[in-house]
Amino acid sequence: MNDHLQSDGAHVSRRSQDSPLETTSNLPIRRSVGCCLCRSLPLALVAAAAVLLLLSLKLPLWQMKLEAPQYRGDEALEIAVLPHAFLGDLDELTVLNQYIGVHVPPTLPQFAWLPVVLTAAAALGFAGGFLPPWLRRRVLPGVSAALALALLAAAVQAKSQIHDIGHKRDQKPILTGVSDFTPPFLGTAKIAQFTVSSGFGPGAWLIGAALVLQLGAAGLSRSQKRSMAPESSAFNSTAPAGAKPLASTVS
Repeated sequence: MNDHLQSDGAHVSRRSQDSPLETTSNLPIRRSVGCCLCRSLPLALVAAAAVLLLLSLKLPLWQMKLEAPQYRGDEALEIAVLPHAFLGDLDELTVLNQYIGVHVPPTLPQFAWLPVVLTAAAALGFAGGFLPPWLRRRVLPGVSAALALALLAAAVQAKSQIHDIGHKRDQKPILTGVSDFTPPFLGTAKIAQFTVSSGFGPGAWLIGAALVLQLGAAGLSRSQKRSMAPESSAFNSTAPAGAKPLASTVS
């Protein structure tokens, strides 16, 4: 019996040596699934980023709330800045601003170009998801960087406009005794009898999330290139003697 078992073991050993590809028979399947995920996941991320950027066009990027003894709770005055327009208690604020000589512009220069930038970033980012990995990992960071610079320029311009609102006032307002002021761009400040609070709106957070998704897709494109090389090397190393290497067959 021992001789029979030894002969069976030798037979199995010879068979495994003669057919080394059997040990890697599931490698093409694993590789196919991995490649499918590597290709579809970056596209899903840029598609989600595009949706978030388009949604941000309809939501406030920045908002301000003004509270006073006569304006508390639900009666507090609010103003929101969308990529293309103002929203909020604009009529009430216009009346109050006349008393202290403040003039809020009816529109902003950013309203002309910011929606175009957001739409272009959504379209270019989504199109970048269909590019080859080596090109995608270069294009997507470029799109994200361009969008970030445009938003930074809009924020710097907005801070200057906020400063001008409180400093370029009528010389003889109805109410005297109110010194020049600068409404807060972020945070809370006391201006006369009003407590003014401001911060980013939901649209700004959506844009931030879209930037993260675009950069994540670029990062996956980088890892996709690195992960394909070890798989090819592992397959070639297990190929039988005399077989043509996988890399040469692909090329």
